[in-house]
This record gives sequence, structure tokens and C-alpha cells, in this order.
Amino acid sequence: MPEPTTYQKQGWLERVDPECRDFVATVEELLERRRSERARGIAIERWQHNQWGPRSWHRTELEDMIYSSYKQMRQGRITRPPRREIVMEIADYLDCTLAERNRLLLAAHAAPISPYMTGERLAELLPVVISVAQQLNIPAMVINRDWRVHYQNAYMLESFAITPEQLAAIQPEQRNVLHLLFDPALPLQPNLIGFHDSWERMARQTIYAFKVANLLCERELWYTELVDRLMQLPTFEQHWRTVQIDAGFDNDPSALLQSPAVTVDVALSRPQPGANHVRLRPLVISVGYFQFDFPLVLAFLPTDEQTPLSSRNL
Repeated sequence: MPEPTTYQKQGWLERVDPECRDFVATVEELLERRRSERARGIAIERWQHNQWGPRSWHRTELEDMIYSSYKQMRQGRITRPPRREIVMEIADYLDCTLAERNRLLLAAHAAPISPYMTGERLAELLPVVISVAQQLNIPAMVINRDWRVHYQNAYMLESFAITPEQLAAIQPEQRNVLHLLFDPALPLQPNLIGFHDSWERMARQTIYAFKVANLLCERELWYTELVDRLMQLPTFEQHWRTVQIDAGFDNDPSALLQSPAVTVDVALSRPQPGANHVRLRPLVISVGYFQFDFPLVLAFLPTDEQTPLSSRNL
């Protein structure tokens, strides 16, 4: 059993309507946890989005900023927990991890957020998704929610001019789409950076997609550790800080002067007459039937029949 919070020890929960007690107890516990973390010098990462500014983590601040009815709830004048939208805003204010957010939702009698695939569940599903990528005769790779690459077919290596030896030299923690796009010491980025506008749009849109897909994971340990590592790569921090997700990516500076149809230009390892690069269009394939969740297949189609896509000759 978890240790009772200060709120529970003082017996204040007796005032709260029985339907709201779990919710109030959870909110009070999380407020106390955030205050304790602040006292121990634990703060959100400098790169994390903070729309709230400095917070004291006291209930009066919560009432002023998010949920003015919380005081009445604590006094027993409200007989039902808040709506889901308000619970999500409270979770945002409290910098909740996904597990903490789900505790709040359950305490408010709302459905929790489905956990993403990890551990044994991910291990069971990956072979299914990989088998789909193996059947494609176009460049394809399998990625998970953290943008880690779990598989890439031979067409992927050939089209992006990566040799098996280069692939074998990439460390496990570097086999991440974002890391590969920004690390000049790895084989992918040098094959893209020569076509800077194309690379910049792909890099920024990949950051955008990562942020949107993991909107509720920003406080998860794997997320913070990954972004901390990526921040060490050249220009990553600059792009990370300037990619905004409160509007569609079409408004991003890298997309304004380019075609709405996203393409990526890749230098050919063996240039052909009249062509020194291949132009590909990203394609996301979900294995589930209308279940657009990870892991996913990220494939690449030729933009036209004249594109010298090496996979056609494999």
C-alpha cells in the first residue's frame, strides 16, 4: 500500500463527497510530489515546453490557474469529478507522466489512455510488422514510438547508400531516425545534407511528428533521456526549439516554399547519366486495421517513373 499523503493523514478527505475522494487524494498526492521534487532540485528539462511558467504546486495556484471549483470539491460541495478535458488540463499543469495522468483519469471515473507497446507486447508485435516490411519491394523500415529503427530491408540500404558494414558499425542507441538525420558521423545524414532544403524539411517534419505522436510522453524517462542525447548533435537543439506543434506543419518555414507533397532527395552512391540523386516520397503503413499506432512501417516510394530508384533493379 502506498504511504498516505499529508492530505489523508490530516483526515480532510472526510469532507469530500465519496464520489470525489479518490480524485482529490490523487491531486493532493501529486501536488505534494511536485513540491518535494522542487525542494530536491528536480526540474523539467530545459528543452521541455513549459506553458505555465514557475509554479508553487499549491492547491490555491491550481484553483487560480486551472480548476476554480477545486476548493468547493474539497469542501464537499461538488458531488462528481471534473470532465475529462479538465482532468487532462490538471495533468498538464502537474507535469504528469503517463502513469500519473492515468491515475487522475481513473480517479475521475474516466477511461485511461491506452499504454503504448513495450516489453513483451512489443516483442510479440514486432515480427508481424517486420514481416510486412520484408514483403515490400521498395525501401522500408520499422520504427517504434521512440523512432528507434527495428528493421530495414535491403532496398532501404541500397536507396540510401548505406553499406552493410556501415550499418553494422552503428551503435544500438544511434539506430534512431532522429539521430541518423542529425549525426554527420553516421552514413545517412551525409547522403541527405547536400540537398539542404529537402533535408531540413524532412528533419523538421520528423521532429514535428515525434512531438505530436508523443505529446503525452514528454515526462517519460525514455523520452527525456532520448532528447537529452539528441541535444548533443549539431543543429538539433535549434530545430527542436523552433518546431511548433500548435499549428499544422504546413506553416513551418521549411515547408512554405516547397510542394505540399513531401519528398526527400538522397545522393546516389553510383550516380547515373543525368542523375546524381533519387527523389523519394515517405509512406507510413499501419499494420492494424485502422489502428494507427506503433510500431509502424516507414516506406519510400519513387516520385515518378524517371526516378532512378535502385530497388527497381534489385
